[in-house]
Parts: sequence; C-alpha cells; structure tokens
Amino acid sequence: MKINKLTSYAKINLDLKIKYYDKIIKKHKISSKVVLLKLNDLIKVSNSTKLQITYYDQNKKIIKLKNDIIKKSILFFDRKYKTKTKLKFLVYKKIPVGYGLGGGSSNAASILKFLYKYHQITSKNFEKDAPLIGSDVIIFKDKYPKIIDGLSQYKYLNAKKYYWRKVYLIFPSQKNLTKKIYNYFKNHNMGAKKQLISQNNLTSSSMLLNKEFKELFMFLLDYRKDFLKFGMSGSGSSIFVSFKKIAKERSIFREINKFYPSVRIEKSSYFG
Repeated sequence: MKINKLTSYAKINLDLKIKYYDKIIKKHKISSKVVLLKLNDLIKVSNSTKLQITYYDQNKKIIKLKNDIIKKSILFFDRKYKTKTKLKFLVYKKIPVGYGLGGGSSNAASILKFLYKYHQITSKNFEKDAPLIGSDVIIFKDKYPKIIDGLSQYKYLNAKKYYWRKVYLIFPSQKNLTKKIYNYFKNHNMGAKKQLISQNNLTSSSMLLNKEFKELFMFLLDYRKDFLKFGMSGSGSSIFVSFKKIAKERSIFREINKFYPSVRIEKSSYFG
C-alpha cells in the first residue's frame, strides 16, 4: 500500500447553547453553529505488521496524548466489523490540543472514513458510528458548515454558498479542560444566568476558571464593533476574530502583543 495522507480540519463554534444535561448518557446536549477551518492535522498511513500510532508536535517531536482517540476509533472499528487493522499512523499535530478546536474528533472522523475504504465497508455507517466515538465527530463528516443539535443530529448551513473567509485564532497560554468547564457550568447552574457577553453559553464558566482567558476576552470585547465574527470556540480557551477592516487587524494585534506577550495569534480561514 502506498502512503495515504489524511487531512483533519479544525473547527470553531460560532455559537453554542447548552440545551440540557442528559442524566442517562451523562452528557450535555447542545445546539451549535459550526464551521471548519483550513488549519489541519496531517495523518500519514502506511503498511505495518502491527498497529502503530505516533503523534508529533509542530517541531516534529514525539508527543504522548492521554486520550488516544485514533486508537480508540480503530479498536471500536475492529471490534464492530471484525477486522484487524495493522497499519502505521503518523499524526502531525498542527491543531493545538486543549483549545476547543476539535482536533481529536477530527482525527477520529478521518480515521473512520479511511477504515471504511480500506476494509471495503460502506461509509454509510459513519453517521451511526461517529457519535459512539465522540459527540463532536459527526461534525467532520465533510467540511461544510453545520448546525448540530443534540449529539448526532445536524443540518447544513447555506448549502450553496461555501467559500473561505479569513479568521484569526488567539491562544492564551492557559488551556481549558473541557470536562472541568462543563462540570462547572452544570454544578453552578450557569444555564440559569443570562449570557450577555457571548453567544457561547460556556464562556462565563471559562472566564471564572481561566483568569488569563477572562482578561483577554474582556480586552477584545471592547473592540467588538470592529469584528465580523468574535467568540470562544467550544469549551475554549481559543478565541476567534474576523475583522471588518484590515487597518484594525494591525492596530488591535499590536495592542494584544503589548499587553499579552505570551498570547499566540494564528491566521487561518473558515469554510462557510
């Protein structure tokens, strides 16, 4: 088998509303408008005598992830379809881990789609299998913008109007832990409080648990009139902004670099 190259795109949540907490499956059900970014991980797949998965950071140094969702996806697939996947996966992580950009879920979706083809199993099973791997995996069925509702229901946005739009991602040095953010939201009844500063219901929880994120978000909030899009993706702590005018991009980023020198800014674009 020649080397296969799989592209796993990142995502941002343009909004996120917590509908309710499902006590049976112990997960929050959400409604969210999601778009994919050009920012992506690269996965190289080649022959092997056993299953091998290696992750690399942006400096091509080996990294170890606590929750290996690619391995989880492959084991799930092999168990369900009675296959034996013996391949080498080299995963080059360009999507920052722990910032709400869905890199792990995107990796899982890419692997599932590849395995259907590799083992000659219909890809129509994706919509049933994806939610069993993770609640966000269904988003990455394709790169089109979607509204997700609950855990596995979705519909497409603006079906005939797709194009890439410039967006900047702003990364505080401190990450948010997804489980911790959701637990805080649930345990402190944050859903009963009005969310006045953001279309993402988790923003207030993130601000209370992440001081650096709070300071940066409130700083950017003063420039809200200059943004076409602005918010926190998923459970954060990455912030996305797109500008109305190029001149404002330069001046605002100078201010960020001046007052928050540890913050990283990355240019990308979103689909939709």
